[in-house]
Amino acid sequence: MEINPLVIVAILLIVAYTFFYTPVGQLRNLLIVFVLFMIGATLVLAVSEMPLFGSVETPAYNEVARHYLDGTVPETGALNAVAAIITDYRAFDTLGEATVLFTAVAAALASMGAQREKGA
Repeated sequence: MEINPLVIVAILLIVAYTFFYTPVGQLRNLLIVFVLFMIGATLVLAVSEMPLFGSVETPAYNEVARHYLDGTVPETGALNAVAAIITDYRAFDTLGEATVLFTAVAAALASMGAQREKGA
């Protein structure tokens, strides 16, 4: 059974819209229960659509992993497959992750410096 996620989102938006404009009382409690039921039903449907654990049809067993392992040495010249994937195949992703980490460290250091100046 396949349900369009846009239908579920539309139903939840309508319920949320009516939720904010209903007075506190029994109707509002029923809407809360309905929203929680819809979220639970959506999660159950999503889990039921997942492939079985260890199944060959899962997206993890696609041709990309085989291409990475077979083409590492000829395409990149690197002997280490993990290093080749990180630095050659996924370089922009790694650069983005490093940028996020650097920004987080800079923000933490800046807030610690601001706290030290306040205390002094």
